[in-house]
Amino acid sequence: MRLLPITILLLLSYPVFSQDTTEKPLTPAEMEEEFRSSLAALKADVLPEFPGGQANLERWLAGSLNVPYIRLREDTVVTVYVDFIVDQEGRVTDAKIRYPTFRQLDKEVLEMFYRMPKWKPGILNGKFVPLNLTIPMKVALGNSMRKPYDVPAPELSKLPQYKGGGKALAYFIRKNLQYPAEARSAGIGGAVVVEFLVMSNGRVDNAATIGSAIGYGLEEEAVRIVEKMPKWIPAQLEGRSVTAKHQLVIRFDPPKAASAAGRKE
Repeated sequence: MRLLPITILLLLSYPVFSQDTTEKPLTPAEMEEEFRSSLAALKADVLPEFPGGQANLERWLAGSLNVPYIRLREDTVVTVYVDFIVDQEGRVTDAKIRYPTFRQLDKEVLEMFYRMPKWKPGILNGKFVPLNLTIPMKVALGNSMRKPYDVPAPELSKLPQYKGGGKALAYFIRKNLQYPAEARSAGIGGAVVVEFLVMSNGRVDNAATIGSAIGYGLEEEAVRIVEKMPKWIPAQLEGRSVTAKHQLVIRFDPPKAASAAGRKE
């Protein structure tokens, strides 16, 4: 089993919480040994890479999972191990939960993995090849784990808003966007969806792209633009400012037009 480098600390630090499974989870020491053995047997020159790299993968996972409400006697942390394949075209396929936890949680995790944008596929002898990977996810469950930004948008009194409105937002994007040279030379354009948090103080945080990746540096530039934004007007719930998820579409016009505009999803 091939394990992503970003998962090493998780694998060594957190035991598996398992329910109704006939396969015994590995101990941290066993997981480390499996990881070291798999590296020695790895038959790939280049490992698959999530768009934007490891940091963007972590942000995407943190912001994309719809954690179900599960009534428990006390709060708990569950580690969900997901085995999957990144095929030669970069698509995520054959995602499976190694050790079943809670039915609702396992279902949400698998659905999230199939929503992943395309990866950069692994390379062996100059050719793209499918590779098996594993990602462990630490998920907090319980009555106190529901965060303000888990509140569905229809329940919010006011949605987050860019100061000055849509026109000011579009101007900010046009002024600050740097069209990636790789995309410009290849004549590539398109729309990139960025999901992020508008914190209760208006600060933008946890930006990551969602949906199918275009590549050529467009996703990285879209995230950079969002992270560069000034404070927003935060969402309102029952008369108080709260943290809320928000999505923004950043459009990269083909190089001939050489412009980009954004709008709220």
